[in-house]
Amino acid sequence: MSIRLRYAPSPTGELHLGSLRTIIFNILFAAQGPGGFFLIRVEDTDQARAVEGSAKRQLEALRWMGIEPDEGVCLDAAGNLIEKGEFGPYTQSMRLDIYGKYADQLLEAGSAYRCFCTSERLEQMRAEQQAAHLPPRYDRRCRSLSKEESEKRAHNEPFVIRMAIPDEGTVGFTDIIRGEISFQCADLDDQILMKTDGFPTYHLAVVVDDHLMNITHILRGEEWLPSTPKHLLLYKAFGWQEPLYAHVPVILGPDGKHKLSKRDGDVAVINYRDKGYLPEALFNALAFVGWSPGTEEEFLTREQLTEKFKLEKAQKSAAVFSFERLDYVNGWYIRQLSLAKVVEHMLPWLVGEALLEKGANGYRFTSELAIEGAVEPYLETVARAVQERLKHFDETVEAAGFFFRRPEFSPESVQIVVPKKGELGTTVKILESAIEFLKGIPQWTVEVIEERLHEFILEGEYKNGEVLWPIRASLTGAAGSPGAFEMLAILGKEESLARLHAVLEITS
Repeated sequence: MSIRLRYAPSPTGELHLGSLRTIIFNILFAAQGPGGFFLIRVEDTDQARAVEGSAKRQLEALRWMGIEPDEGVCLDAAGNLIEKGEFGPYTQSMRLDIYGKYADQLLEAGSAYRCFCTSERLEQMRAEQQAAHLPPRYDRRCRSLSKEESEKRAHNEPFVIRMAIPDEGTVGFTDIIRGEISFQCADLDDQILMKTDGFPTYHLAVVVDDHLMNITHILRGEEWLPSTPKHLLLYKAFGWQEPLYAHVPVILGPDGKHKLSKRDGDVAVINYRDKGYLPEALFNALAFVGWSPGTEEEFLTREQLTEKFKLEKAQKSAAVFSFERLDYVNGWYIRQLSLAKVVEHMLPWLVGEALLEKGANGYRFTSELAIEGAVEPYLETVARAVQERLKHFDETVEAAGFFFRRPEFSPESVQIVVPKKGELGTTVKILESAIEFLKGIPQWTVEVIEERLHEFILEGEYKNGEVLWPIRASLTGAAGSPGAFEMLAILGKEESLARLHAVLEITS
């Protein structure tokens, strides 16, 4: 029998990091087979909270991650929402007749009942329960109505359909991650299954759909654990075989105290695409949140993760997400890229900041720079210089902007060229001497520049920082950048001298 799993998002916002981690666990488990299928079903029965375009954006985020469902709701090549598979429709708002049929079946069997209580009556009931320090739950007033009275009132009064939870007994199951779990029926509420508007609640729709779509395993966040006994009782009421469950631990923010949320930082997956993260890095980092291969390995390909993944090894306790570790992992993946790929990722940021523009014959500088040769080889040289420094590609302009635009200094900002414990007058004199010295270097390579500048430092009895800091800061206008030797070599002799002279002009 094939393993069939699903992800069932509500179109109420963006795809969250926590949801993506659950999806990753699903597809790693499904890929182990036999015949593993992963489908996506859109659970849009809560129409009041639905957000236009949410389902499409969530699928776009998954496509960026390299995750495509085997069936269900998906995107075509042009990015339009479509459905594929033999168990559709896969959008719940298109399945209302199906839910109505099964709700009627529960009513007929006595496993559910109509509730005619008004919202005012329910609010008063909750207030009284709260005052008496009782758990909030429906008091089952309408459960005692006869079948005849219920059907008669249904013609003239609005009603919901509630689940008739057994008065006693236990509901138990074996969670793949957590082991044996049981609930007392007496602690469960008579959950609403169908609302007055004819839409099902999550509890009815999810059970009906999972059964009709042959879902064999349900991997979901532990926040759904309290719902599981209600779902199991519905499976029993229908006489259906229940799936196997695994509830993965909640993801906590970096402080390890509360659930990961916007207050910790960006939690929408699509934002990481827009900030220049690599999907394989995000996939790897999230796969390790609440799971470990049991080795010291930190970086695994998707194929290696699929081979090593064992759901039983997922931890039961909450897992902490570290933004710092994500940056560390993403930086590692950036360093594995070819220079051509680094350039490809940098280009949108350089063009967006108007540091480059694309013409008919390739890219060109937007400002007058004395850079020899074509732009494309220069781009690879720049990529080589900053590849080790980048944690994500939205840092491109900060890390490499000075390669494409001369720094602008004012009498105040020029202080950046003064080394720690130095003073501007002394620094200017050293720069004047260094410029004259640099003019005499015949072969402009990083090796020759380094060798000759060290000679200059020794002859002048300077400290390294007294010479190298002013040169590097004059070339970049930034506190952090590649070193002076590398900057000089990349910019070339003419451009480097032009930038150094510009600092002297400001200070004269």
